[in-house]
Amino acid sequence: MIKHRVIHAIEQTGLIAIVRGIEPESVLPLAEALYAGGVEVIEVTCNSTRYLESITALKTKMGDKMKVGAGTVINPVMAQLVIDAGADFVLSPDFNPDVVSMVHEKQRLMIPAVMTPSEILQACRLGVDLLKLFPANSLGIDYLKEIQGPLDNLALIPVGGITLENTASFAQAGAFAVGVGSALTNKQWVKDGEWGKITRQAEAFIRAFRDNKHR
Repeated sequence: MIKHRVIHAIEQTGLIAIVRGIEPESVLPLAEALYAGGVEVIEVTCNSTRYLESITALKTKMGDKMKVGAGTVINPVMAQLVIDAGADFVLSPDFNPDVVSMVHEKQRLMIPAVMTPSEILQACRLGVDLLKLFPANSLGIDYLKEIQGPLDNLALIPVGGITLENTASFAQAGAFAVGVGSALTNKQWVKDGEWGKITRQAEAFIRAFRDNKHR
């Protein structure tokens, strides 16, 4: 199943690269630079310009190398559109049972955002495999540690304010992976065509997570 292949890719690399606000014309060279740095999972957010065009282009050109997802999906209609465009998986900034159910019906991986124990358990009851802990940097490393006391079987992916500096700490605290946006898919680097910087940054993030991954 597509779902299990995406989960495996996220677990192997420990990283989802988040692409927000990048023009479709720049998405493919950005993806190539990320892939050269070891990234195998990429997410285009739905508040980006012509996001469906970007998702389709990535799936067409990079689908044999990378798992392509859609983020900031806030309703079932949007979920249907991104899946039709080729998305392998879907992420949301909140926990919406209607979106979860719709994505599961399409046999795709759904990663909803959760914050409270109640949201976490509701998502688990709907059969969600991976959970996005958001906003992770605001909640802090200790929150991730403490939530895993009673809920130690969770696969949590911290997203929001993830940097090279805190990636190691989240990995040590038991994160399944991290979702990284501007610290990796830097808009100025993209604008200037600094693809080598993006590749090296990707390598650094993957190394930081793997070297500190909770055993």
